[in-house]
Amino acid sequence: MAMTRTIARQNGRQGITAFAVAPGYVDTAFNPSFGDAAGIAAAARDTGLGQVAEPQDVANILAFLASGLARHATGTTIDVNGASYVR
Repeated sequence: MAMTRTIARQNGRQGITAFAVAPGYVDTAFNPSFGDAAGIAAAARDTGLGQVAEPQDVANILAFLASGLARHATGTTIDVNGASYVR
């Protein structure tokens, strides 16, 4: 997060934007903490939405940030966690 803020502050005038994306529980094969349906259900209980994110949920945020439509959000961290962690 500190690196993202530094990049944003030091390079914004050159048209460079920087964002940090901080996903929470995401239902992928690379997440060994889930293991099975019971593991996913346990993780889902820890979120405000009552479900874990799908990879597309994170991809949607990345696509939005890459679109250039969030230029003035440079330097921010976007949490994609269904409110399991709220800053």
